[in-house]
Amino acid sequence: MQIDVHAHVLSEPYLDRVVREGAFGFQRSEDGAALMPGYGPLDPGVYRHEERLARLAETAIDLQLVGPLINFVAWPGGAAGVEQGRALNQSTAECVAGSGGRFAGLAALALGEPDHAVEELRRAVEEHGFVGAVTGTYAGDRPLDHASLEPLWTEIEARELLLFMHPSSAEPTPLWDEYTLAVALAWPNETARAVSRLIFAGTLERHPALRLVLAHGGGTLPFLRGRLNLAYAAPTYEYNPACHAQISKPPADYFDQLLFDTAVGAAESLHFLIDSVGAERVVLGTDDPFEIADTGGRVAFPALQERPAEEQERILGSTLAGLLGL
Repeated sequence: MQIDVHAHVLSEPYLDRVVREGAFGFQRSEDGAALMPGYGPLDPGVYRHEERLARLAETAIDLQLVGPLINFVAWPGGAAGVEQGRALNQSTAECVAGSGGRFAGLAALALGEPDHAVEELRRAVEEHGFVGAVTGTYAGDRPLDHASLEPLWTEIEARELLLFMHPSSAEPTPLWDEYTLAVALAWPNETARAVSRLIFAGTLERHPALRLVLAHGGGTLPFLRGRLNLAYAAPTYEYNPACHAQISKPPADYFDQLLFDTAVGAAESLHFLIDSVGAERVVLGTDDPFEIADTGGRVAFPALQERPAEEQERILGSTLAGLLGL
């Protein structure tokens, strides 16, 4: 069974409402396309799924875990509350219902209202049958290691849900806005920053069974694991007690609690990722349907053909199938 952990959907009714209300800066072009601020026309594959479902059948991807665009879940200085989270979860549920069994849903977390986030997650999972949740790399004005979010991580861990982390901007990015650098460069670093904080703050140590899956191969994090250990081990002039206060082992040791998707954009990057973290920590992710992505697995599938059969089986589905009880 082949499972794709990383894909985005919005229902057409939800998107129509967003555009009609001008929420998040969306507009309509003269030809009727939904215009996403800062990016141009929104890829119709996000909300029209016929072509995608056909592609999944062609590439033998049996199941795609889907959630909303991260821009609707978390943004600089803000994050979805209960009302927004509920609307997003209804949107995802509609997409799942129309997929003929090819989609499974990830719940949008109400990160903007931490006091109610657990309750809304329970409702979404129990009402819609979602198999996990999606988070940005910041919860509005809070880092993910903020104490107010501890009950949410406890609930996700107890329910054995997947938690998919997709990078989001913690703050406005004017220096990154040209040349699509926010998506290509800033976001991978947001993932590294968020996970490093979760490590040093002891969040992963307190939640050893949290099933955290990182988009885009963990961004720059796998390449920087040695520098995290250097920060932890610095003995004298660069010693920082905060790097030791809440963890009991070197930061890189916590990588064994993480999963990394294959949406890294280049075969050599994917081989580095697998060799660095181990095939048992890597899972298929395409970032479907976007162009700055690996839609259709055009990079991952040929690269994985160069790996041993056992590694291919794990990465393409058996690891996720085991975690999802399939």
